[in-house]
Order: sequence, then structure tokens, then C-alpha cells
Amino acid sequence: MTYYWVNQGKTYNEENKGGYLWAPLKNSLNHSVFHWETMNDLKTNDIVFNYCKGYLVGYCIVTSLPYKIEIPPEFKRNNDWNIDGRMVNAEYHKFEKSIPLKELYENIKTLLPRKHSPITNNPIKANQGYLYKISNDCGVKILETTNTTMSLGIIAPTEATELPPNDIPDTTSRKGLVTSRVGQGAYRRKVLQRWQNKCAVTGCSITEILIASHIKPWRESNDQERLDVNNAILLSPKYDALFDRHLISFEDTGEIIISKRITPDSLGDLKLSGKERINNLTEANKTYLAHHRKKIE
Repeated sequence: MTYYWVNQGKTYNEENKGGYLWAPLKNSLNHSVFHWETMNDLKTNDIVFNYCKGYLVGYCIVTSLPYKIEIPPEFKRNNDWNIDGRMVNAEYHKFEKSIPLKELYENIKTLLPRKHSPITNNPIKANQGYLYKISNDCGVKILETTNTTMSLGIIAPTEATELPPNDIPDTTSRKGLVTSRVGQGAYRRKVLQRWQNKCAVTGCSITEILIASHIKPWRESNDQERLDVNNAILLSPKYDALFDRHLISFEDTGEIIISKRITPDSLGDLKLSGKERINNLTEANKTYLAHHRKKIE
């Protein structure tokens, strides 16, 4: 485990909501900077302290290795940033009480790095930059100051911990294969972008609840199909549950197909009119849907 400090004055809400950290690869002049390159050093279980607008507000636990991905669509476009960047998945935790920077500084000033410190002392303020590495002693002191206790090493690596180069693994047993059904991995983000962050059926844009639902099931897909963005439809929980259990499917025209197992009496308050449809299926989507339709009764 290593400790870091991240300045998120403009991006904390988006990154906290999405469960990630993101930094561009280069600036508009095609130059890289050290506080973006630090993203490359992050590893699973590292602790990153979240600073936002004068306060240390919490910490996040890194749950993946870095992978390359374009700027998140929810970010306000910054003309100083290159569109390409690095991301890690992260599990966010808020302190019971946010700590003012000046108050925290007095407790950790002797432990801050001499070079590339996240805080300047004249005046006391956050340094301009994104991600800074700090010492273990400094990290532990921050936890003590915030009355935060944690069991070190509690996050175990999972299938979603690492993304291999170019997002395509050579084998499903390779560490780092992303399961599209969980987490905030690169595959999920690509599916979100593909469907413009909206449920394909309802248009719901509450991304926290939307699910990248495989068309051809994971267990039946080969390595490439499992990470093919065309093998997924972004669905709200109700439609994902029905689709996953082959109680609904979709024609190539996008019109919904409802299983005979669903009767009007069985729906209760579950609204399903039979007029639902998807409007922007790709040819590749249709190929996967042909497989899906074979299982609907």
C-alpha cells in the first residue's frame, strides 16, 4: 500500500459519483506533466486522500490498475487537456468531518515531501497539480488526524483489477479481465459512452443504476466477445433483469419481444406495454441479439 494526495477542486463530484480517478495523458501542447504521470504508479489497495476546495474531504481505495481511456463525458471540457487519459477505479469514503487545509498542514508539515509536495507553505494552499505521492508516515498521520481507522489490505484483487493493453485480453484467465457487469471498468465506461449514458429503452440517465447488460451471456462468449462493446445494451435495472433472464428480447428493428412466460396478471405494478423499443442498434448488436432471441419463449 502506498499513500497519495489528489486535488479534485473541479472534478471531485464527478469522480466520486463515478468511482474513479482520471487524468489526461498530455496537455494541449502535447506535453506530459509529473502529476498526471503519477497515475501510472497507482496499484490496487493504494490509499488516495481527496482534497477539494480548501478541505480534505475523505479518501479512496484504488481497486484497479491504471488503464487508458478518453476523458469522461461528464467532465466539463478543459481546453488545456488532451482528450486521452488514464483512469483507475476507486472506492470512495468520506470523513465524518472534513478538515481545513491549514489545520491539517500544521499536523503533517514535517512529513510532506520536499519535492512535489501537494501543499505549499507560503501561503498555505494546495499545489497546482492532480496526483501527488506522499510518504507512509504522512499518510498514517493524516489517518490519525482524521480519526480514521481501517484494516490495511482489505481490498482483494478481483477480475476487475487490471486492464491489459488495448483493452483486449489474450485469455479469460489472465488477471485483469474486466467483468462488464460490475464496477466502473473501462468496458462499462465504453458501453455508457456508446449509449450516451442513457438506458437504451427508457432514456433514463441516472448512470449509477444503469447496467451494461451482455446480449450474448458472458459464460457463452469468447474473450473478444466478452469485451466487445457491441455485445452490450445499457439498461435500467428492470429491463436488465428481464433481458438477462430472457423474459424480453428485441427484434432487429428494435421492437421489444415479450416472453409468453409473462402474463398480464404476473406483471403487477411492473409496467410493460409491449411498445418499448431501441432505436439505434448496430449491425453487430443485431448479430448478438439473434443469439439472444433463440432463448426467449
